[in-house]
Amino acid sequence: MLVDVMIISVIIGLLRKGSFSNLAKLPLKNLHLIFLSFMIRYIPFFLKGSLHIFAVKYNIFFVLVSYGLLMYAITSNFHLSPMKPAFFGVLLNALVIVANGGKMPVSIKALETAGLNYLKPLLFSSDYLYHTVMDASTKLGFLGDIIPLPPPYPRPRVVSIGDIILGIGIFWLIQLGMLKKHLLSDKI
Repeated sequence: MLVDVMIISVIIGLLRKGSFSNLAKLPLKNLHLIFLSFMIRYIPFFLKGSLHIFAVKYNIFFVLVSYGLLMYAITSNFHLSPMKPAFFGVLLNALVIVANGGKMPVSIKALETAGLNYLKPLLFSSDYLYHTVMDASTKLGFLGDIIPLPPPYPRPRVVSIGDIILGIGIFWLIQLGMLKKHLLSDKI
């Protein structure tokens, strides 16, 4: 969903006569840590053989390091007000993922509503590192992926409350960045 929000935000920013050059002037700190966080979280997806087994065994470690770096990077940018809801969204996602052994729980009903039945086998696989089926043992289920975005949404998916709050923060940040010539943190 994050990529969708970023694309929509940029398109709306351009329609509102915003510019990429303004966006590039956002006074972001520790941007490299955000990228490192995503690398740590998603490189295990591409691992094979014994490296994949290692990633499955220590998934919670990768989750904690990844989310720790991401939250640190976001808090170092609290001088930009949109980063506060972004942080809250990431925190909610981190809480439910950590509470459920390093995987985001997904509602089967929401998955079916979104027309994503073909993804069900992944939710039941212990080798899949990112999502798990929501069931009676799920902790903090209300924070899991429970909100379906079915067609006509162009990229059907199931999202969490945290995803939506994070999306609001990112949308706000991109809009302010593209539309302001000089960002003053006290006015954001």
